[in-house]
Amino acid sequence: MRENDPGTIQVIDADDRTALLDIVAGNGQAWPVIWPKTGATLRSFHRISLASGGATKLLNHPAEASYYVLGGKGQVRNADAAFDLLEGSMIHIEPRTNYLFVADDGMELIGGPCPTDPAIYSGPATGEAQKSAGRIRMFHRDDPGVQVPLISRDARLIIWLGAGSETANLNFVKIQPGEGNVPHIHAESEDTIYILEGRGTVADFDHDLRLDFGPGQVIHVPVGVRHAVYADKGERVVSVGGPAPADRGMLRAAGLYPR
Repeated sequence: MRENDPGTIQVIDADDRTALLDIVAGNGQAWPVIWPKTGATLRSFHRISLASGGATKLLNHPAEASYYVLGGKGQVRNADAAFDLLEGSMIHIEPRTNYLFVADDGMELIGGPCPTDPAIYSGPATGEAQKSAGRIRMFHRDDPGVQVPLISRDARLIIWLGAGSETANLNFVKIQPGEGNVPHIHAESEDTIYILEGRGTVADFDHDLRLDFGPGQVIHVPVGVRHAVYADKGERVVSVGGPAPADRGMLRAAGLYPR
């Protein structure tokens, strides 16, 4: 373990409801997965599970937020707009923007503010009392995006610096059996990866660790840890997530950011 150790990689079960968040108005639950109690400060991932007709409270954060729709249908709304959501929808919330989610027959989401918003863990949501200052922007995992071979042959930057996101980035990545990332470091970013499909391993080269993961689990990589994700169990691995804030060094290496 090196001096000034930033911590090790963790693989966390996203269905662990030990703690609940007071952000749902009715017909559902929300709970933290990646948050300060797991050592995260730059990215939060919350699971939101809404039953038919369920909705969150009105939310508003000092910084950006982003979400991915795992399944079901519904809407994201504020006073100015309403956007339809379906599986694969990706939502970018600008800072100080009011928003809420409403389910049709049911909807499942993963995401949250980046950096973490301490107020969300200290009591009921208070978006109702705040002025909305930004926009809700919609994306989808099947939009063309931008490819980054460093990650895999099919690694799509969807919500990223080039699309106007500074901190709440979301990539959609497919890693074919036998494929893996080029080992890399995010010098100023936390990497958070939700596994949608497939089993594999993540390597933490700084601590000589190799951890198994599977569907419904989240890999959290602290700042500065050299790591790589591998589809080394004979299955394709599909994930959503990415470094927060934007990793300008990685983008420069891929020719996607000015030197």
